[in-house]
Amino acid sequence: MLAQQTIPFFKNYTKNDYQGENANWDITQDDKGVIYTANNYKLLAYDGDDWSKYSLPKDIVIRSVNVINDTLYSGAYQEFGYWLRNDKNELTYHSLSSEKKDSLFNNDEIWKIYPFQKGIVFQSFSAIYFFDKKENKIEKIPFPETSSIFTYKLNNKIYLASKYGGVYKLNEHKFDAEPWSEPLKEFSIQSMILYKGGFLLGTQLNGIYYYKDNKLTKWLNKDSAIIDGIEINNLSLVNQKLCIGTINKGLLILNEQKQLLYTINTSNGLNNNTVLSQYKDTDGNLWLGLDNGFACIYLSSPLHVFNDKSGKLGTLYAIEKSPKNPNIEYLGSNHGVFKKEDHQLSLINNSNGQVWNLTQIDDEIICGHNNETFAIKNNKIKLLSTISGGTRLVKTTKANTYIQGNYSGLTKFTKIDDQWEVKHFQNMYHRVSELALDKQHHIWITSPHNGVYQFKQNGDKLIQKKFYPENKFKHLFQLNNEIFLAGKNDIFKYDLVNDTIIKDEILTKKLMPLDHVMAFENKFIVTKQKNKIKILDVLANKTLQLSSKIIENKLVQDFDFAKAVNDSIYLFLDSGYLLVDMNSSIDVQKKLPPVISRLRINGETKTIGKNYKIPFYKNSINFSLTNYRPVNYLQHSFIYQLKGYNKVWKTAQNNTINFENLPKGNYELLVKNRSGNKESEILSYKFTILPPWYFSVEAIIAYLLLAILLLYLIYFFNKRKFKQKQIRFERELAHKNELEIKEEKIENNKRLAELEKKQLREQLDSKRRELATYAASMAKKEEILSQLEKEINKEEIKKEHSKLYDRLNKFKENQSHSEDDWKLFERNFNEVHDEFFKNLQKKFPELTPKDLNLCAYLKMNLSSKEIAPLIGITYRSVELHRYRLRKKLNLDKKENLVKFLLSFD
Repeated sequence: MLAQQTIPFFKNYTKNDYQGENANWDITQDDKGVIYTANNYKLLAYDGDDWSKYSLPKDIVIRSVNVINDTLYSGAYQEFGYWLRNDKNELTYHSLSSEKKDSLFNNDEIWKIYPFQKGIVFQSFSAIYFFDKKENKIEKIPFPETSSIFTYKLNNKIYLASKYGGVYKLNEHKFDAEPWSEPLKEFSIQSMILYKGGFLLGTQLNGIYYYKDNKLTKWLNKDSAIIDGIEINNLSLVNQKLCIGTINKGLLILNEQKQLLYTINTSNGLNNNTVLSQYKDTDGNLWLGLDNGFACIYLSSPLHVFNDKSGKLGTLYAIEKSPKNPNIEYLGSNHGVFKKEDHQLSLINNSNGQVWNLTQIDDEIICGHNNETFAIKNNKIKLLSTISGGTRLVKTTKANTYIQGNYSGLTKFTKIDDQWEVKHFQNMYHRVSELALDKQHHIWITSPHNGVYQFKQNGDKLIQKKFYPENKFKHLFQLNNEIFLAGKNDIFKYDLVNDTIIKDEILTKKLMPLDHVMAFENKFIVTKQKNKIKILDVLANKTLQLSSKIIENKLVQDFDFAKAVNDSIYLFLDSGYLLVDMNSSIDVQKKLPPVISRLRINGETKTIGKNYKIPFYKNSINFSLTNYRPVNYLQHSFIYQLKGYNKVWKTAQNNTINFENLPKGNYELLVKNRSGNKESEILSYKFTILPPWYFSVEAIIAYLLLAILLLYLIYFFNKRKFKQKQIRFERELAHKNELEIKEEKIENNKRLAELEKKQLREQLDSKRRELATYAASMAKKEEILSQLEKEINKEEIKKEHSKLYDRLNKFKENQSHSEDDWKLFERNFNEVHDEFFKNLQKKFPELTPKDLNLCAYLKMNLSSKEIAPLIGITYRSVELHRYRLRKKLNLDKKENLVKFLLSFD
């Protein structure tokens, strides 16, 4: 029944996932579970946690891969060989054909590899190359003159399928035509597989044939509705189901009755419609190598999926089976209500808009819609209520009576004589997202952004009994008429007898942590935590926790995200749903411990099996882990503890564990794989962080030697110091006597210096007095000469005694303003004030000689009246000159010019 409604869950892998190239020509798997694909120029390895990429030494396209007896073989252009893992868990390539390539190949590519007898067959389009492992020889067996395609080992014989040439069989190192294949000479034979004691032969465009007991019959006609116009590329048989890989239609899966069970292609989510290769893994899942990426069909899991890639459906919020035909589903989305039949969607007229809830009651489906509530019957809708936003609809203990939660509160629906009576409860107008009834018929609701309420019914009115704010309880659910509340970290149960809330230890342990929780049919509890889904079958006491890689962030957020129908759980996605068949066999966590797939120490990849002693300085150790589960729908995580560092078990981020700058010491890393409540055995890895160099054994020995040397040096230096002290004492005594003599000399010299200094001061004072006297006499002389000039210039002397006037005038001229007087004054002045003129000119370079003369007279404390005759100008001119000098010396009005010059040296 599931097959008619859904397809098996599948997961796409794009080149963005594995960081490789588009086409995947061949797929194989080793005994550990690692999947390998021939990805054009790359060999891809996927262990379920990490991708690894490898290239051939000559970087040529890889066309084929196969694991035979624990050895991975690959084929490429004029090249085939094998890969082995080194002690770092990395693949290294070893060529089988390189030495014989020139004489062996004729522009060939190796497209298939398989074991035969005691050797390995490498097949190109022109021949097979048989590698005898024992003799280490390669034998080339050419194909007949026909358009060869692929060879197949069937019943320990090798058959060659051709294009327009029928089938050939290898007989004693040559291929002979099979007479029974004569009717196939008009066709291109793409694939051959064993089937019910014979062969199935898939032709490219002419149907599928069956051969047994020397008889060839049509198994599926080319005009069959299933394969009409479809180009077949390969066949495989998985769990008695025929899987047909096509060039233009993806994958078709048929049962033994030749009925089409599933079509998996781009219309329902497959990355690409060209199936280049098929591979059945050890768990019974089917891997598809596509022209763009590859995919895994989870044929051995309880998961089925419905994907609407057209965008017609939108985001799913509700689902319900048809009351009359369980193969028909009604899907409620943000676009309306759709009828789904034979994988086709059709919109129910007038149902457009957001749908929140679908509930089957008798022969009707009640739809809680964003605009109203209506019933669907015979694909037609009938309005029941104009109240908008019906989110939940639960049955009461009264016959044909239901309560609906909606945008405006609670509404009661009662069916009487095939008609619905609708009444809205008074006194409560909160928006309702979750709804349940306890054994006393009290109504419990969750109101978004408010919290959880308990109401007592009183006719059409509601009386609030309890309220729990949102920060205490965010969700409620009902199981076997018991009310449960979900807090931040715990699950609580409503104790009806004591009218209180008590913690439920069992459900807390099984369900937490969670973001959202829903319960169905008194049997299933479904929780969501980010992208992780946990399904608890309460009756069977089994838990299924789906991997976040399965959900891929497609789950509906912030509203009802699941629904149980019988024993199937529907999870609502943004373009369809994921169906979990809880009656199917569900995987459990294997007991085998995790494996270290890569070990890096200080950025360098290391041998995995070796216990390392790691230098202390900037130590870094990184572990990549795997459990070799490429097909795993269970949510698993690696938990670890580092003994020697802490006693706490932590959860690893993704599949890596990294330690940086650990203290010195011995450590043991313990790792377990956890899925749900199950844990694997423990992986143990020991390593040592060496002490820093200054704590190493060599360093400690060096410290001891240094200590001994230091003690010896202390003894040696103390002895030497004692001797030196004696010598120094003797020298100091002699030196002390010498110093006393020197001090006496210094004291005597000091007294002599003081006397000389005193004499110099007295001489300087005498010079100053002489200079002052000389300046005063010069001023007096100039004053007398000035008076003499007045007398000479009297009129009667000039007229009556002209000769006397001339002699007196000449005498006056000779005595006035004598250059010798000034030079004598300047020399005496410099003896007293030796740096005065130099410093004055240095600080005030714009001063003229006349300015300097004035400054010298002023420093001698002469008045303007005394200075005037000395420099041959009037008193007023001296005052003017003094005024201009003040400006050149940048003196303030309040500052005295004479005081400034007296203090200037």
